[in-house]
Amino acid sequence: MRRAVDSVFKGIFLILLGIVFFANMYGFLPWNFWSNVLDLWPLLLIFAGLALFFNKRIPFSAVLVAFLIGLVGYSLVWGSPVPDRWLPGAHGSGQALELAAPLDPQVEKARLTLNLGGVAMSVQGVDGRSEPGQLAKGTYEWNGSANYGSPEFNYKTDGDTTKLEFNSEKRTRSGENKLLLNLSDQVHYTQVELNAGAVQGAMDFSRLQIEELDISTGASDIELRFGDTGGRTKLDLSTGATKLNLIVPESVGLKINMSGIASETNFAGDGLILSSQDWVSPNYEAARTKIDMDISMAAGKINLERIPAPIQSNGNTQSL
Repeated sequence: MRRAVDSVFKGIFLILLGIVFFANMYGFLPWNFWSNVLDLWPLLLIFAGLALFFNKRIPFSAVLVAFLIGLVGYSLVWGSPVPDRWLPGAHGSGQALELAAPLDPQVEKARLTLNLGGVAMSVQGVDGRSEPGQLAKGTYEWNGSANYGSPEFNYKTDGDTTKLEFNSEKRTRSGENKLLLNLSDQVHYTQVELNAGAVQGAMDFSRLQIEELDISTGASDIELRFGDTGGRTKLDLSTGATKLNLIVPESVGLKINMSGIASETNFAGDGLILSSQDWVSPNYEAARTKIDMDISMAAGKINLERIPAPIQSNGNTQSL
């Protein structure tokens, strides 16, 4: 009898989990709702204790169902979902930290590390000629008090390289944070690293030359945009339940290796060819810019958009 009850609750849990993922993907429930697990994990101990109290007559699958229902209810009533679109300059109440790092004349390279919790973000490369002395500039905004010290932004220059690091992980409450960061395109980025919880927003690297791009997130709704900047970029992306939008110029050679359970991709329809275990664009070998992607995803959707290749006209980048 207990085994039959356990099977029923396992089925109910999978059905509810699927409903939650659909609600995430179609905007009925924000992706950062998963960050509330950090607030509610003690409920698991309480429910498990109740199961033991009743001599294990309550299966663990029922505990998971109760926890998931509690998580959804908490998120809808008390959670602070990230807005669908965060417009730079539109700041709400709360605290803000200005982020700024100078660009020394001898600096040619940079490394950036972002350690974040749940966040709505906009990170982009900008024309550094407008502010030749500025390597990075932006703001970080959060509501409420910091938990383990205030967020920190540090930079250090050693020879021709500047290392940038921003740390807000576990310091501010998830789901109430906003990051806007502009990066100068006047240097070469040897590494950009993002470690985050639930993320919603965009990272526009279309102006930047990046060697290594390492991204590790929880449940996310994120857009990554690349440009035909020359050179080679290695992307390592590890994420949970995610909606991922990749925007890559047609002129860029693209190779994608997938692992995990991506519920939906459009690689074949966008001209990529499955070769061994990699999805490869036909122009990969001849392209002046190559991007190699290793994507590990628990579940979700990946949309690849191949946009017209940019051209150079009178010193300005335009689209065909």
